[in-house]
Amino acid sequence: MRTTSARKLIGGAQLATSTVEGVALSTIVLQATVEVGVPESTVGMILAAGAASAMMLAMPLGHLADRWGLGRATALFAAVGASALVGYAVMGSPAGFGVAAIAFAVAQSSSAAARQALAVAGAPPQDRLVIRATMHTLLNVGIGVGTVIGAILAATGLGPNVRVAYAAGAIVMAATAAVALTLPRPPHRPTRSTDSPVATAWRDPRFALASGLAAVIQLTMPVLAIILPLWLIHRTAAPVWLPGAALAVNTILVIAFQRPTAARVATPRATSRVAVTAAIGLALAGMLLAASSVWTTPGFVVAIVLTGIAALTLGEVCGGIATWRVALDDVPAEAEGRYQAAFAMSTGLARITGPALALPLVMTLGPAGWLILTTVMALACLGIAGLARSQSVVSRRIERDTIPELVRPATPASLATRPSHRRDSDRCAA
Repeated sequence: MRTTSARKLIGGAQLATSTVEGVALSTIVLQATVEVGVPESTVGMILAAGAASAMMLAMPLGHLADRWGLGRATALFAAVGASALVGYAVMGSPAGFGVAAIAFAVAQSSSAAARQALAVAGAPPQDRLVIRATMHTLLNVGIGVGTVIGAILAATGLGPNVRVAYAAGAIVMAATAAVALTLPRPPHRPTRSTDSPVATAWRDPRFALASGLAAVIQLTMPVLAIILPLWLIHRTAAPVWLPGAALAVNTILVIAFQRPTAARVATPRATSRVAVTAAIGLALAGMLLAASSVWTTPGFVVAIVLTGIAALTLGEVCGGIATWRVALDDVPAEAEGRYQAAFAMSTGLARITGPALALPLVMTLGPAGWLILTTVMALACLGIAGLARSQSVVSRRIERDTIPELVRPATPASLATRPSHRRDSDRCAA
């Protein structure tokens, strides 16, 4: 697969904006509660409102991106994100924090979807999965680097330091908006679907089902960011540094294995196999994380949790790759932005469902909660495997039915019914 200069620019924008996002995610709660004085409950409600707004606006903004052009839409969303960061830098009240947080959540979700669509636009179908995996890897790298920067800023003092960081992030976002405007419009790619390009993504039942299953699989995100840290602190004998180490191990493994794994998933059968692998990994992770509360020796807890994180990451990587291929491989060219935006809604749904449902489940039921949660996630992966398997059956049937007649074995019946060239030429002459 040849990487074009435009795709390199898109990848650079992905890395830069995700780094800014990592800084904001790792500092904004502390900044809002400690420096601005926003109550913790209010912060949670505002962040949930931001995620909900991003999810509800995903389809309209994706439609705007398709109509207006992916490059210009990416620039617009990045500019809104820059404005939100300026709001973070000057916020002095809960209302100001609320406006900035909601705008930032909508801008980041929409711009990420637009960048994904822009990256695969014009690429051959066999290259698109690897491109998406590369973009997701850059997202993880950027958020990881940004989180480290945010932790350093928080350690050296909040207030002015963090406000300067938000202002610098706004400049970076503005620069990515300017870069997006310079990108050439992707060439028209003929669609592989017979659906009208103006049809919404949710009218595609296969895409809708795959996106719903993806929302369940993506509960790995709130597990790592919210559920696991609280579990380790309150229910296990884990050392205080283990939540950060678990997130670091997850990030390193995703960066190392996501792109190579995606490069090996080239057929529906391979997609089905990798989805089953994801189900096994998630089920194993649930058993290990549930067992972490049994041991009282910190060393055992560390070993069990890090092994569970490795299994969870296996489920995250393999499950994500399988859902991308099932949901997004046959997207019409004219509707790339809408489909990508619609698929991004599954991420928003996971971010809302995780704290609202999965966290109380685990913290209330304990080990049984882990087993229930990861079983549901594993079943979602098996659902993706079923969709991929059905796609494989359809593909084989299409190949069988479209084999040219001339390469099939000749039979007496076919020879008798096949018109000869003489008859064709006589008919033309007549």
